[in-house]
Parts: sequence; structure tokens; C-alpha cells
Amino acid sequence: MIDLLNNIIPSTLEIYATLFRSSLFNEYVENVFRIWTFALRWKRKNYNKDPLMFLSDLFYWNDNNHPFLNVIKNHLTSFNEYYVENTHSRIRANTSKNTTADNIIKQAYIIMDHDPVFKDTYAKTRRYPYNATTLDFLYKKTTLFLLQYFQDVFHNCGKSIPILNKKTTENAKKINLQKKAPPKNSTNKTSTKKTSTKKTPTKASAKASKKKSPEIYQLATLNEEVDLRYLPTAYSTSHPLHHELCDCCGLPLSNDNSMVYICSHGYHVACYNKKCKYCKEYYKRGIFENVNSFLKRIEKGENKLTKEDLDDDENDIEEGVDEVSEEVEEALDTSSKLAAEIYNIEHW
Repeated sequence: MIDLLNNIIPSTLEIYATLFRSSLFNEYVENVFRIWTFALRWKRKNYNKDPLMFLSDLFYWNDNNHPFLNVIKNHLTSFNEYYVENTHSRIRANTSKNTTADNIIKQAYIIMDHDPVFKDTYAKTRRYPYNATTLDFLYKKTTLFLLQYFQDVFHNCGKSIPILNKKTTENAKKINLQKKAPPKNSTNKTSTKKTSTKKTPTKASAKASKKKSPEIYQLATLNEEVDLRYLPTAYSTSHPLHHELCDCCGLPLSNDNSMVYICSHGYHVACYNKKCKYCKEYYKRGIFENVNSFLKRIEKGENKLTKEDLDDDENDIEEGVDEVSEEVEEALDTSSKLAAEIYNIEHW
């Protein structure tokens, strides 16, 4: 919850609407790195490389005193990708993933020359759809939803648990059955030696046995099963969590001299050295692996996308143009419900 409210939501909402449009360059660059950490954790291919390319350019310009660095610092809002992204969305909506490069280019020409919706996007001005009354209603409605959600989180505290994968569960059942099975009684007094039928493990089977399926967690409030990608960064690092223990010295945490950080690692104040060493190593390894992957892709010398270059199907997002229209209803009812929920916070 801390990671969601203090990290993911502020970063995604502020990077363009606030930081970019306000020309806050340093804060914008810091947020670009934050966005990259999300793509790394969620294993979003391509998205875990693009921010690194941008940051690499910045470091190069800074180290070589390149004049373009001052240009982008002083005119950040001029480098608006809206037109490129909008064009990309329109082309993607009219093509499939199996479309060849030549057909994509032809489709782009058709869209730009003959699609009136595409032209209207740039030619016509649009009126902001919300007035002050509507915004106030939406503010209260959102607050009411969050209060009710936080109440559920509060009551389900400690109920989210890890779930063993099916293979692990089946193996555990087999072991328990073998332990409970009674020993076979021999009818003959004399015993004969039998040759061992135990197979020696091959390299392939040994390698397969080392692979572990991703651990699944049951989130009590959402009633959903999720893998480690959806949990804070600590779950993706090489250092497993030790709840209520310091991740540095291993001693119990206390309320007066310790803190659990956004990544979910916990430290005593004296043990924390301005950074989480486990997450730092995780990010360093992620930078190294993705930069090397990107360099290999460049050095291939072929204008072909491999399966490794594409996002997983489960991560693909269908893009389209949605017209957002919401009618303002029951504003007084929402206000009264909100007041009641605020009053009941002390009775959770």
C-alpha cells in the first residue's frame, strides 16, 4: 500500500501533468528513473530499456558539456511526444502484430491523408469537459471510495499470504503419503538382494529441478492471486523479507527507532545508510542486463523483431480512443456518505 500511494500513483500521475508541463527538469529526470524501476519489476520488455536510453543520452551530454543538454533543460515542454504517441496509437489500432513493415507504412499514409478523426485531433480545439461543480463531486466520490477501501485494508491487515504453486503442493502430498504408508512385511526369512532401480539424474532434469515457479500471493482485500511483479521491489530482490526484523542486523524492529520503506525492506535508523543495499543491487543488475540486451539488439544488424524483443501477450494493452463522459448524479448523497465515513474512522 505504501509503494502504491507514495511511489507508483504519484510517479505516473505527475511525470507529465505536473513535472513535464512545469519544466521541472531535475524532478522529471528522477521520475523517469522511477518509471523504469516499475518496468523492471513488471518485466515489461522494451519499456525496461527506453528510459535507460534517455538517461544514457543525458549522462553523455553532461559529461561532454554538449549544448543540447541546456536546450532540453530550458525548453523541456517543447519536446512533447503527444503527436508521436497519438499517431502510433492510431496506426496500432488499424494494424495487427503480424503486419509487415511495408504495410504499416502504407497504413500510416492512409490514416494521415484520409482519416478525418486523425486530422481533427490536431486541427480542432476541444473544450475542457469538467466544471468546478463536477470536479468537486468527483473529488468527494474518489475520497469516499478510498476511505472504504482503506477500511477493508485495515481489517485485512496480515491476512495476505503466499500460496505454493501446484507442483510444490503435489510433491508435498506425495512425500506425506510415503511417510504415512506402512512398511511392507516380508513373508520369507531369507532376503534376496535387488538391483537398484534408482535413476541417476541427468543434467536436464537437474537443471529443471532448480527452476522455481514464481511465488504467488493471495491479496485478502482484492481477493486476487498475484505474482511477485505486483508486489513491492523487495519481493523481487535476492534478499527475502523478514517481517518485523531488520534486514541489516536481523534484530527486531521497533516503532521508535526503525522504519519499513517503500520497497518493503525494514531497517533500524542506525542500520540504514541512506539507501537499501538489496534494492540497489537489484537495480544495478537490471541496468546491466537491459543495457547489454539493447546493445546486442543493435549489433544484430537485422531489421527483424524476435520473440525476445516483443512484450509478453499478457502484458499487451489494447489501445483505443475512449470518449470519457460521466454524468454527475447523487452529489448530496455522496457528500453525506463521505461525512459518515470520516466520522467512523475512529471506530475501525
